[in-house]
Amino acid sequence: MAAIGVVVGHTFPVFFGFRGGKGIATSLGILLLLNPEIGLVCLIFALSLMAVTRMVSLGSISAAVLFPILTIFIDEHYLVDGNYFIFGIIMAGFIIFNHRTNVKRILNGTENKLSFKKKEGENK
Repeated sequence: MAAIGVVVGHTFPVFFGFRGGKGIATSLGILLLLNPEIGLVCLIFALSLMAVTRMVSLGSISAAVLFPILTIFIDEHYLVDGNYFIFGIIMAGFIIFNHRTNVKRILNGTENKLSFKKKEGENK
């Protein structure tokens, strides 16, 4: 419950008018603390997907979906009685809900992509 509260607090920060939070970064930090193995797998998966597709939101959303799936297959139970799986489902649902506009843009093919090229007029 505390981890969910922290993610919600960072997703909707009071000092920024409840907008522009860092929920994905906070979720990753919590995941790395609770279960480093799953956290590293999700991080590597997200970064790999971001490198291939150049879409940060796709990597973030996909890693969020991967998290509860991995809790089924990695047999170290950090929380008892399936609570870790339920936590993963809640977090994935929250992340997908918060990125629903990104999901629409991904499906429409209009999602912003990372660019490593310099824009015209930028200083070296």
